Amino acid sequence: MIMAKRKNWFSLFFTNYLGVLNDNFLKTLACFICIAWVGKENESMVVTLASAALVIPYLLFSPLAGRLAKIYKKRKIVVWAKFAEMLIMVVAAAGFLMHSTVLVLSSILLMGLQSALFSPSKYGLIRDIGGEEGISYGSGAMEMFAFVGILTGTLMAAFLSESVTIPVLCVILFGVALLGWLSSLTIRANESEPMKESHETLNPVKFVKDMFVRALAFKGLNWVVVGLATFWFIGSMIQMVLIVYCRSDLGMSDSETGIVMSLAAVGIGAGCYLAGVLSRRDVELGLVPYGGITTGVTLLAIFLFDAHGVTFAILVFLAAFFSGMFKVPLDAWIQANVKGRELGDMLAYSNLITFLFMLMASGCFGGMTMLFDTKYVFIFLAVLTFTITVVLFLCVEKVRMRFKKFRLKN
Repeated sequence: MIMAKRKNWFSLFFTNYLGVLNDNFLKTLACFICIAWVGKENESMVVTLASAALVIPYLLFSPLAGRLAKIYKKRKIVVWAKFAEMLIMVVAAAGFLMHSTVLVLSSILLMGLQSALFSPSKYGLIRDIGGEEGISYGSGAMEMFAFVGILTGTLMAAFLSESVTIPVLCVILFGVALLGWLSSLTIRANESEPMKESHETLNPVKFVKDMFVRALAFKGLNWVVVGLATFWFIGSMIQMVLIVYCRSDLGMSDSETGIVMSLAAVGIGAGCYLAGVLSRRDVELGLVPYGGITTGVTLLAIFLFDAHGVTFAILVFLAAFFSGMFKVPLDAWIQANVKGRELGDMLAYSNLITFLFMLMASGCFGGMTMLFDTKYVFIFLAVLTFTITVVLFLCVEKVRMRFKKFRLKN
């Protein structure tokens, strides 16, 4: 039984890892290769469109994704989504071979749609595979694999875009998609029976309003959703500030900047995994204040001590590591408290709010860097981290209770 469960965990984690890898491999390749086609003067436009193409489908189609996770077997949705990924990679390959920026960006948009539609289903399978006692471990390990996928895809694009031919890159894109589909076929889960029908609205605005009202039935759920969305807001801004700050303010090369960004991805992944391990079989919301405070302190240290070089890289790693410990208990709490097929809607609701916050982060970063020195982004993020940690501590009773128990236990 233990060996079987381990195999099922690995199938889900590996399938998710390959999907995230291909998302980021395709997006980063598009940024490198398409910029060479359209010229440096259009660099910002290509990067913006490529990033937006992966985000916008979550805002528009999360309600539909929640409905699919309720009325169909979640494993079946994952398998079909991974099959669709192979077809999308054919479109991407055609775009690269034809030197068509429009076709390549269209394939990224399709990947964003594919990811949005099966996101609630893949995360809903965590509880179906591991049971209630496996939620914290499953959430932590799932996020660790996801961030390793982001790192792998980004680094693969950076190294391979200049060293191999476009046909070889196309074969890799399709090969990863094929491997992901084969991996999805090995997923085994103990799912509840799908609902016969679902009448939730597909209008994103009305969906958010309806889900907010329904979430009031779960004490603290709306605040947990805001906490997760704020984590991604902060993460998005850190990614953007590192690209600018490392090169412009610290004088780092592109490869050195890449190393720092890789450390951030590794740090979040390690923090997520450790949070899952420390939680054991519980949903350990007591880790949230620790993760939030330590993340804020490290971001504040970057600003106050004007960190450079190795010191800066270490602080970035630590901030990312502690933020992973902040995130995973919130993910696990939703899984543990929203029962049955209603979980699909709540995960879709969380996705929609998260990606809305990520779009807001882009605007906030642009506005701040126009008005202030880039360095001030770090103190803004530190204050925001402290604020959301205090809000969760005061507004979510379980955070306070688990924090006190965790302190006594450790």
